[in-house]
Amino acid sequence: MCTSLTYTNTANQHFFARTMDFPTTTPWRPIFLPRQYRWTTGLNETRQTTQAILGGGRQPIGIDNFLMADGLNESGISCAELYLPHAVKYAPTAQPDKINLTPQDFINWVLGEHTSLESVCAGLSQVCLVNQTWHGEPYVYPFHWVLSDTTGRNLVIEPTGGPLTAQLNPSGVLTNTPILATHFKNLTQLLGQASVTINQATQVAAKNWLATKQPLPTGSIPTNRFNHMAIRRLGTPTLTAEQTLPTLFAWLNEVRLPYDPAKRHQLNHNYTHYRSVIDLDHACYYFRPRTTERLQTIQLTPEMCDHWRVPHVFPAN
Repeated sequence: MCTSLTYTNTANQHFFARTMDFPTTTPWRPIFLPRQYRWTTGLNETRQTTQAILGGGRQPIGIDNFLMADGLNESGISCAELYLPHAVKYAPTAQPDKINLTPQDFINWVLGEHTSLESVCAGLSQVCLVNQTWHGEPYVYPFHWVLSDTTGRNLVIEPTGGPLTAQLNPSGVLTNTPILATHFKNLTQLLGQASVTINQATQVAAKNWLATKQPLPTGSIPTNRFNHMAIRRLGTPTLTAEQTLPTLFAWLNEVRLPYDPAKRHQLNHNYTHYRSVIDLDHACYYFRPRTTERLQTIQLTPEMCDHWRVPHVFPAN
């Protein structure tokens, strides 16, 4: 039940921001994965990274591998997973002559093995997402993914059948189900547009919405969170460099899902574990956990990429 957006400010700096909303799990933490890191897919095949990765992830109890929910690599591309229930179609079994991955493996493949979004897109036809659990975890998760880079592009990959493809997302926003095209339809209808295309008229309508102080859609429903964030992003005057980070965290806070201690043992209690912002131009990962709200600032430095040889798990708080 996550919400995400990409953003370019007046200084032409590029950002990716998201809430990580998920039922109770092992703690999510900032994690570094080095170059030449050998990891095992959920199908027990070994792959090796060529790019260092920094992002938000977790290491489930009893599993030697790291599950990444978002991150950036040393070439300045980002990737994040969000839920797409009732819409995904995975292959029932591994396919010959394909790069067979479980859904949880996909971010490692994107960020660990590519230096540009063009190279990711070129390799998508070779990827087969298989309907199999990841290292014995209880569920096969229905994901779609959002990718961005230092050009400001926002690409969305939705595994809804057939070969994987990436579609350009002019709204710059992604949440959960429904598929992106339906989100566009819902947003443009809300804003009173005849067209379902996200364009300059959408931006004007979003600006008018905010100028007239109409209340933004609220609640946990993905459609409402998508419309809320899209109106914020499209309707707000472009932020300066100084405004960007605090404003993005403020926007994420508007759509966060509350934690209820009384429901902490319920498997379906979905809440915001952390909010993160990635500065793609400066390879900086900002991580704010629910538990302490302490902002961690971690930069993926050349020294880390060149000399750190093993994964590193940063404190959650």
